[in-house]
Amino acid sequence: MKELFFWRVWSTSERRAAVASLLILFFAILFFILKGFDPLANVIRWNVLSEVSEISTVVDIFRIGQWQYGVSVPSQLVTENFIASVMETDPVTVGTFWLFALTGLSILLASITTLPRFWYLSGMIVFIILLALSRLETLGIFGDGNKGMFLLSTILYGGLSYYFHAFSTESGIARRIIAMLGVSALLAIIVFLASPLPFPALAAVSYSTPFWLLLTVVFLLVISTELMALFVWISTSGSGKKGKPALINFVVISILFLLMLTLQYLRNTKQIDWNMTLIGPVYLAIAAAVAGIWGFQKRANSMGALMPFRSSGFWFYMGLFIIAASFSAYTFGTANDPLLEVMEDVVIQGQLGMSLLFFFYILVNFFPLFKQGLEVHKVLYKPMRFGLTQTRLFGIVAVFVLFSIQRLLPLNQGIAGYFNGLGDLYSKTGEYTLAEQYYKLALQQEFQNHKSNYALASLALRQGDNNAAAYYFRQALLKQPSAEAYAGLGSILIQENLFFDAIHSLQEGVRVFPGSGELQNNLGMLYSKTNVADSAYYYLEKAEKNSKNTDVPATNLLAILSKNTDVQLLDSLTSQFKQRGYISWQANWLAVQNLKQQFSGQPFQKDAIPKDSLLSVASFAYLQNYALNQAKNDSTPASTLQALAVKNPLLSQDLSFTAFYPEFYSGNKLRAIETITAWAEDGGDKENLYRKVAGHWFLQLGLYEKAMEQLSMVEGEEGTLGMAIANALSGNDAVASLLLDKLQEKQPATSLEPLRKTLLSAKKPASKADTLLATAQKSGKDADYNAAVRENPFSGKVVATTAEWYRQKKQIPKAYAIIVNALRFNDYAPELWEQYTYLSLAQGLTDQAETGATKVKQYALPADYQQFVNRYQPMRALIEKQRAEFK
Repeated sequence: MKELFFWRVWSTSERRAAVASLLILFFAILFFILKGFDPLANVIRWNVLSEVSEISTVVDIFRIGQWQYGVSVPSQLVTENFIASVMETDPVTVGTFWLFALTGLSILLASITTLPRFWYLSGMIVFIILLALSRLETLGIFGDGNKGMFLLSTILYGGLSYYFHAFSTESGIARRIIAMLGVSALLAIIVFLASPLPFPALAAVSYSTPFWLLLTVVFLLVISTELMALFVWISTSGSGKKGKPALINFVVISILFLLMLTLQYLRNTKQIDWNMTLIGPVYLAIAAAVAGIWGFQKRANSMGALMPFRSSGFWFYMGLFIIAASFSAYTFGTANDPLLEVMEDVVIQGQLGMSLLFFFYILVNFFPLFKQGLEVHKVLYKPMRFGLTQTRLFGIVAVFVLFSIQRLLPLNQGIAGYFNGLGDLYSKTGEYTLAEQYYKLALQQEFQNHKSNYALASLALRQGDNNAAAYYFRQALLKQPSAEAYAGLGSILIQENLFFDAIHSLQEGVRVFPGSGELQNNLGMLYSKTNVADSAYYYLEKAEKNSKNTDVPATNLLAILSKNTDVQLLDSLTSQFKQRGYISWQANWLAVQNLKQQFSGQPFQKDAIPKDSLLSVASFAYLQNYALNQAKNDSTPASTLQALAVKNPLLSQDLSFTAFYPEFYSGNKLRAIETITAWAEDGGDKENLYRKVAGHWFLQLGLYEKAMEQLSMVEGEEGTLGMAIANALSGNDAVASLLLDKLQEKQPATSLEPLRKTLLSAKKPASKADTLLATAQKSGKDADYNAAVRENPFSGKVVATTAEWYRQKKQIPKAYAIIVNALRFNDYAPELWEQYTYLSLAQGLTDQAETGATKVKQYALPADYQQFVNRYQPMRALIEKQRAEFK
């Protein structure tokens, strides 16, 4: 435990600094893990593209015996595809990188101040050279191209470090680190406040990539032998007796480790293509780096006064570790695969080359100690025959040889990664031409790298060049294919109407990424467009299981089932579906209910209407389907849709049309009828729809003559059948029969005889308004009379009885208003004209009363007319007498 928590014996300030640095390192590693989990997800998002289409549904039902007549109106179906976004750099990733990187750099510089003069000067000279390579003049702090920022950084860092090295030698490490952190913070504030660039943090890291990459490579080479040293500790720790198989254990573990590294190297260099599971470079690097926190202590102590672990070595190691972790996280965060491959090559080839020589070093120097079963790990860095410095030099040569076998590809990839960073910078600032040039320079160094190709495809999409985008997406698939690139390529091919090419591309993507629910969803929707319903259902089911966003494939499943399944089977298939709050799914669910003619109460999804009232595809479809499905249960959409129509001019007509349904069934029938008939008279491409809906509503209201006026101009079977029903119910059996014969000719396979018998013998359907009127007559309440009129404001019996009720209560204006409204569409009802006449007389409008009496004579039966005259003439005579007396 003493060796594990070695900082416990240090001073209080050193312990606090050590714990703080370990805590910072922990968060840096966490940052690295989070960004490394899915690098592409850091710069590319899966967006959802929604499309809406219409499906015919019957939501108006007029029952005649065992038959029902309905007219089809459009319900909306939403289908959705996953679309990979263009590549964008996250500014939070950049800011977090700088937080950790400057902290690590401050710790590293603080450790250098404790070194002997020669090594201190050497370290600072290397630092200043690397600082010069960072091109701080590009930040434009003191003017474009001015070197002032570089000089200021050199003076502040160099001056402070020299002060601690030469004058304040007794200062503790904590004080040194805090001072260096102060300089780093000051420089960061200057850049943030004084740089004229729109994204100074991104510009700084893009141009300083060589600085951070070189420090990371140095760290990865420093830790390259730590796992081999760990094997020595595992094999010999606690084995104080002879006869222990320490040597055998060490040799077996080491050979297996070196074999694994060799296979990893051969696979990375494409010399073998074996499908095997190996420990990835990331895990090897983390394991070696963490082991090095303790392993580096022995290495530092073996150097004597050069780098004491307590005063220098620990802090040097922690600074490099934090820098390497943060830069690796930034590289993952920008999905810069050339740089990632450089670091992977350094890990694999560095550990392979250095560990191979270190293995030789261990056996040459400590073979006798192994045989004696001694704890070799305690003297690992005290060689007896072959020097440690020679081992490291030969190890570096071995690493260089491995790189040379690749024709220095890692060097080219490092340059490509640098250009990718600059491309990201200028893409972020909107300088697309310059960004394109840098990405193409990166392709010159490594033409198959995914980052450059996808970024160029993104730029092409921004500029509307689909051909170039498709080319670069294909290039991105050559070496490191991604589901996002397959999705992008498929989307472009679909836009160009190359459906078979798109299917082939997405099929290939699904084979390469069998767990990508996004590609499976898109392939399923592509099959649905080509009317291959079975394949569409198959891939959408898989997508629902694999996709992170399961709502999208679930929404699409409802859409294709609605389009390709009969109502009975649809009811069976959807009965077990789990309810979802996703608006697109809710829209399709309501469309399914419309198809099944199930109109039970449904709660309204308030989040369907955005705060700015600008409707998305999903919101539009949901509101349309909800208004149709809940027209008899909820009158709110009548006003809501009309208000939204003003804010959404492109959807205005559709929203207003759908608003008629809740208006008719739960609101003001007169207003709904007036508006839709006016729209029908205006003509247009939807005249047929408006007339058949108006005709159907007139049938429901018992206005058969008006229904025939509208349905006679409706093309197709719906109009002909509606005309037959209207004629049959109005007593024109011969005309109804002829119309049914016309339908039979068009549908010879369907027997219409049962319908004929039902129509010709059917009584007029019972009206809910008559029931409400009977209730009102029993209760004698205004509210019940009003409810009856609301249900059918054109019924002669209902309106006339209600008007008589209000006339007797001396509420003449109210009675007159409901009569006038009814006569606007039902001017054949003699009882309405009777009340019109009486109410006109009550208001002294004798000319109108005379007109009403003429209409009663025209439409009423003789006996009814005589009864009317017997009542009307005394009323008329009384009014004339009163007028004569007044004169």
